[in-house]
Amino acid sequence: MNQAKSVAEGFITVSSVIWLFACITVSANSNQWLSLGLFAFLAVPFLVRGILSFRGFKAKVTAQAAVKKAKTVLMALQGFGFACWFLDVISTIFAININQTSSELNILGWPFGAVGALAYYIPITFLTYFLLYKAKSKESFYVAVLITAVTVFMGLRNLNAGLYNLSSMQINSSAAGLETLGILLAIMSTLSTFNILAAIRKNHAWQKLALQKS
Repeated sequence: MNQAKSVAEGFITVSSVIWLFACITVSANSNQWLSLGLFAFLAVPFLVRGILSFRGFKAKVTAQAAVKKAKTVLMALQGFGFACWFLDVISTIFAININQTSSELNILGWPFGAVGALAYYIPITFLTYFLLYKAKSKESFYVAVLITAVTVFMGLRNLNAGLYNLSSMQINSSAAGLETLGILLAIMSTLSTFNILAAIRKNHAWQKLALQKS
């Protein structure tokens, strides 16, 4: 359960960064004030969550706790791939389905081409979990690091494709612009909610720790 939470937190963190940047990109082709409003709507809770999370890096940890943190980071990085894939899919919807200014280059076509990356990300996440928490050896840990590096590389390819879709996208009608902003609003609202909940949990955790020390 904790490992799944780490993947989810990695996804939310990376997605928040990606979509904050994407919101600025989309604003150049649509309602700038509304897009910048959505940017602030997510940026504030994300910043608060980041400040609360930074407290944990200041505390001194034992070697065993450091290994545990390293495993948590490796699981969270699996969420990096999913976040980049999500951007690629949504940006492709913007470009192909809504604005009809692009075409799918994958030989499987759209939307079947989007499934290809999931065929890698999903099983590799379970494999990383097995290597880190079931095999429990130095060799399995290093293999998990190598696999995670490949996942990050795959994610960067999806990220590059998604950012290219956004940068080259042209909104051809007011209806397409409203539909694009509507999807963007749903994404930013969801990410903002998750960041707020994460910030509340971290704040409660720090308050509980302070009470135990006092």
